[in-house]
Amino acid sequence: MSELLSFALFLASVLIYAWKAGRNTWWFAATLTVLGLFVVLNITLFASDYFTGDGINDAVLYTLTNSLTGAGVSKYILPGIGIVLGLTAVFGALGWILRRRRHHPHHFGYSLLALLLALGSVDASPAFRQITELVKSQSRDGDPDFAAYYKEPSKTIPDPKLNLVYIYGESLERTYFDNEAFPDLTPELGALKNEGLDFSHTQQLPGTDYTIAGMVASQCGIPLFAPFEGNASASVSSFFPQNICLGDILKNSGYQNYFVQGANLRFAGKDVFLKSHGFDHLYGSEELKSVVADPHYRNDWGFYDDTVLDEAWKKFEELSRSGQRFSLFTLTVDTHHPDGFISRTCNRKKYDFDGKPNQSFSAVSCSQENIAAFINKIKASPWFKDTVIVVSSDHLAMNNTAWKYLNKQDRNNLFFVIRGDKPQQETLAVKRNTMDNGATVLDILGSDNYLGLGRSSLSGQSMSEIFLNIKEKTLAWKPDIIRLWKFPKEMKEFT
Repeated sequence: MSELLSFALFLASVLIYAWKAGRNTWWFAATLTVLGLFVVLNITLFASDYFTGDGINDAVLYTLTNSLTGAGVSKYILPGIGIVLGLTAVFGALGWILRRRRHHPHHFGYSLLALLLALGSVDASPAFRQITELVKSQSRDGDPDFAAYYKEPSKTIPDPKLNLVYIYGESLERTYFDNEAFPDLTPELGALKNEGLDFSHTQQLPGTDYTIAGMVASQCGIPLFAPFEGNASASVSSFFPQNICLGDILKNSGYQNYFVQGANLRFAGKDVFLKSHGFDHLYGSEELKSVVADPHYRNDWGFYDDTVLDEAWKKFEELSRSGQRFSLFTLTVDTHHPDGFISRTCNRKKYDFDGKPNQSFSAVSCSQENIAAFINKIKASPWFKDTVIVVSSDHLAMNNTAWKYLNKQDRNNLFFVIRGDKPQQETLAVKRNTMDNGATVLDILGSDNYLGLGRSSLSGQSMSEIFLNIKEKTLAWKPDIIRLWKFPKEMKEFT
């Protein structure tokens, strides 16, 4: 309804100014500016919804206000050019229409009415309402029960015995593994999933729905809600500095923490997050280009999954031989929207759906093959008995060429565990969410079964079980989570 109302107000403003207002430079500029803002807001909403499926949300604001270094944008260049040309054409057309009766004398009443209608169109637009709500959500009081559910675990693991390999599959949600919906799409990794502890109902909550947010949720047990006011720019040098996260606990317990990915580490502040929480060894596109076999073999985001997982295997071998306790985290990229990338070493380069090739499904089939090959190398090694392997999606897939087919299914994130020390084969249908991943890993490693808002899915009760309205509850906790950044609103608070 608000879309129709805002458009009707926009149209009324244009018509009244064009036919009744007459000539006046100031009123023309003011009206054109506000009408132009309406157009920009709606294009922003359209573009945001294309990526998020949820309009302008925290993911959009966080991404736009953080580092975009290394973003893979080549597939969006033509649409971007189209938007710029379209905006230019719209502004040109608006200017021409509004000045149609420029030779008529200025009429204050109609000029004011047109400007008020233009302002009303902006105020009624869904884009403006979403942005306003995001701003308001930053400063609310929060929920008084947050402190009762947010729990800090012990800072160390008593007598740690197992190394950890944690694989984030970019957008590699569990839905892809439904063999009835998508036959023979994920045979290799699906077989490994069925050999381990498979958690079949991992829900995606607000603040966990993009890569860095999924990483924060899984390692710190909180959604990623960041401040956008005051001195929030301090976030470039620290990331939830007061929180105890999985990497901190591992480091305090004698682990050397490694992170390997093919994209640039600076994008969205992943480097800041990891360095802030126990990771001393980071490898991204810049760090890998001097060590990979073919530094020119790259996609839009960085190095292909086969290259990244080869380097991860080399690092696993090296660290295992050294005898030191370690964790090795890696993040794939080939399944990134809009349609993914195909590594050249894959046997599975093409997947047909509905009788035609689908690039996103093809990328999934290829990437899961690479991940499975990496895991099988670890399983075949003499060090597997001392290793826990975790495979999870960072978030649900965004708007890719498989999205409309995914949305027909009951969608869940991927999370399964393969234990080298104690093989376990079970599908667990307990209701859970991404924040429970880190707590579950801690539990397996012999530590506490809670981490922030996360609870172990083996011995605890997830917030997704406690609260039927967990999505609304998560948003109610947003101000409390933002306060965990502990940024001063004014520099004088430092003095």
